[in-house]
Amino acid sequence: MSMIQSYRKILFISLMLSIISTASASEQQEGQKLFKKKCSICHAVDKKKLGPAVNAMSNKEDILRQTIIKGRKSMPAYGEKLTDAEINTLVKYLLANQ
Repeated sequence: MSMIQSYRKILFISLMLSIISTASASEQQEGQKLFKKKCSICHAVDKKKLGPAVNAMSNKEDILRQTIIKGRKSMPAYGEKLTDAEINTLVKYLLANQ
């Protein structure tokens, strides 16, 4: 493999990683906005409010998703109030902030 091909591969990989990290940052911002709007009344990232702190929640994606959709204990169900995309964004946000 020539030096030019090696540089091209490195450049391509760098660009792809940059795109991925930008999408992640954007998703985190959307998740944070949605969390503040829909969840922060009862939850905080690092302390218990009415509901558990984010960093004390399950770290399993399917459990978080089902809890948001169906509710749990005193938490109401949001399955009909949020879109699938919003639920996915929230789950990603919760997992990233544990």
